[in-house]
Amino acid sequence: MTRQNALRRNLARLLRQLERGEDESFEFTALITPIMVLLMMIAFAVLVRSSQMPAWTAASECARAAIATLDEEIGRAQGLTAAYDSLNGSFVRASTGSVSINGTWTPFSNVTCTVTYDIDVSGITFFADLTGGRVPVTAVVTMQVEPHKSRWQ
Repeated sequence: MTRQNALRRNLARLLRQLERGEDESFEFTALITPIMVLLMMIAFAVLVRSSQMPAWTAASECARAAIATLDEEIGRAQGLTAAYDSLNGSFVRASTGSVSINGTWTPFSNVTCTVTYDIDVSGITFFADLTGGRVPVTAVVTMQVEPHKSRWQ
């Protein structure tokens, strides 16, 4: 009889240990889930934020090149070339982006360059489902046509 009692006690102790393990796995799951969501959000923010810089640089280069002349045709051509060169230099495929230039080319007038492209986030599981795998990025820079060039006056 004592041998059976010892087996029952050992079995009861083993069951308590197994139950304790289940509680710990639930606590682990409850703790690890918010941490994983936080890490995915950080990865998403880092990917998107760092991918916005080429758009701002391209828009700035576009506006800077576009305002360097009073001729609208030359200004648009210079702006487009500068924007696409900047995107290519940042390893953003020009075919995935678009550049638009608006304004008038008279002294003191404003010229606005808008650069738009999509960032591929299909590698981040949770956000790929939410965004469809793409996040649009747009940068807009407005500059004034240079009014004080001596050859223009």
